[in-house]
Amino acid sequence: MRLGHFQEFKGSDMVLLSCDGVEISMLRALLSRSIPRGLTVAIHDLAKVSDRYPARLFVCPKAATVDSASRDFVWRLSENEYSDLDSKLEALEGVLAGHQYFMLPGTPSELMVSVGEYSDQWWQHDA
Repeated sequence: MRLGHFQEFKGSDMVLLSCDGVEISMLRALLSRSIPRGLTVAIHDLAKVSDRYPARLFVCPKAATVDSASRDFVWRLSENEYSDLDSKLEALEGVLAGHQYFMLPGTPSELMVSVGEYSDQWWQHDA
């Protein structure tokens, strides 16, 4: 799992979370244990973060308190938003390559969760 913040990624300000199918399954399992219980998940602690384009991404319920810095991304989810996220991650579990976009409210950035599209070689060369 890799994470980076690219201000000019395909013409957009993008936080990219790149995974393989196993990592997507692990992420879904972790979120399913955490979000309904009111816990915050620090995605950057799970991922290898780009040295050149670092990002810190927290996923949490709307009411959660998060100790974050001004440049961090905090993705607050309602129950409906979490259900939507989970169904989109589930769809990514079954593909060799694909992605889903998510809004990161309060920022000009979008989040792209990608499976099988960005190799370790790409991350070493471009990120």
